[in-house]
Amino acid sequence: MWDDNIKKTKIICSVGPASDSVDVMTKMVNNGMDCARINLSHATKEGILETIDVIREVRRITNVPVAVMYDTKGPEFRTLKFKDGGIALQKNNTIKMSKTCIIGNEDEFGVNHNEAIDFIQIGDKVLIDNALLELEVIDKKEDYVLLKALGNGKILDNKTINVPGVNLNLDFMSETDKNDIAFAAKNACDYLALSFVNRKEDVIEARKIIEDAGGDALIISKIESSTGIENIDEIIDESDGIMVARGDLGVDVPMEKLPMLQKNIIRKCRQKGKFAIVATEMLASMYDNPRPTRAEVSDVANAILDGTDCVMLSGETTVGLYPVESVTIMNRICKYVESTIDYSKHVAYKGTIGTSDTIAKLVADAVEYSDIKLIVTTTMTGFTARKISNLRPNTTILACCPSNHIAEKVVLNFGVKPVTTEIYENTDEMVENSRLIAKKEFNLNDGDLIIVTGGFPLGKARTTNYLRIIEI
Repeated sequence: MWDDNIKKTKIICSVGPASDSVDVMTKMVNNGMDCARINLSHATKEGILETIDVIREVRRITNVPVAVMYDTKGPEFRTLKFKDGGIALQKNNTIKMSKTCIIGNEDEFGVNHNEAIDFIQIGDKVLIDNALLELEVIDKKEDYVLLKALGNGKILDNKTINVPGVNLNLDFMSETDKNDIAFAAKNACDYLALSFVNRKEDVIEARKIIEDAGGDALIISKIESSTGIENIDEIIDESDGIMVARGDLGVDVPMEKLPMLQKNIIRKCRQKGKFAIVATEMLASMYDNPRPTRAEVSDVANAILDGTDCVMLSGETTVGLYPVESVTIMNRICKYVESTIDYSKHVAYKGTIGTSDTIAKLVADAVEYSDIKLIVTTTMTGFTARKISNLRPNTTILACCPSNHIAEKVVLNFGVKPVTTEIYENTDEMVENSRLIAKKEFNLNDGDLIIVTGGFPLGKARTTNYLRIIEI
């Protein structure tokens, strides 16, 4: 039985001035927020620590294990600051993109990677802020290129710059990123969203930095380039999850390809047992309006139909006027779309699968063919819950975790409700406590069936090796 009162698709909310308070974030969590995203492109270390304090207080108030995701700057090409925060351009206006400019004005602006200008040639297109403004290079000098606006628009502080088809020769991991990742690993990082991943070695490098800093964050590779698409299989294999970051990706590849790329990436993630996130401009009109467009509602719905684990809000919850309303509406869309899907069609694994995958498949099959009300999985690391979630069994997964830290690490997996419990000494103790927790957390009646699964002995088993159907 699918419980349509519980949202299964997880909602990630970027945190900023509009949401970075206990009052607002509490309302967001109560209306469906599962994870707070901290964008390292905009945050300061002091501000991040304050945000972490807010999240901890919200966890205490709501009793929800809100996860923390850090999002790296990556090798992004961005504008520097302007005298008045930005400038407006009319079609055919010109402006210099300069190696020497520090504070921009109507005549010129600076960039964060001066050396990238050397690789830009006359005739190249320069796209600002996910292509909201398109310019063309009409002249080039030693320390600047002259750009002509091809339409009306604005250039604002710290906005992304894309030059389609041009290799700007930016190092993947800057010293800033290395320091940011180490800082995140030491400060409550559950998930690290790694920007502009192009190959598996990028993920390996980041994971080593996390481990050296004493962290254990799961790595989400953001796919934002055609090179990342070309290497998608090896990137998925090396990552814990994938984010379809449609802003920069939609600039680097023809935008008409985005819907199919999104579907293919999510399908590959499911086949490989990894979770997927769809991001960028999902409810962008809610920056300024209390309701989304119909097209945005359809976009969120289609991501859920594609099989994503998570959807994400960006500017809607950082600087938008309606952060709580944005989460509320996304929550409503998720619940309704989930209630229409036939979850009996499980992922078809390719090739031989291990013991944990076999148990997970048996759990999904049992739910399909029996009237199972709930799956209860005891998990020391979150591994078991993630395996079962990937198969989309037709009921909720209650993940009994040994700590809040582990609970936060399964928050982003579809259909998983994590709770913190004690570590059980034996299977009988686990089964009895599973009954009690299931009745407490869900509206179950005497005679209802639940599945209990996990790995034994707890803390020593390396695979999921236990499955039992019990009656409430």
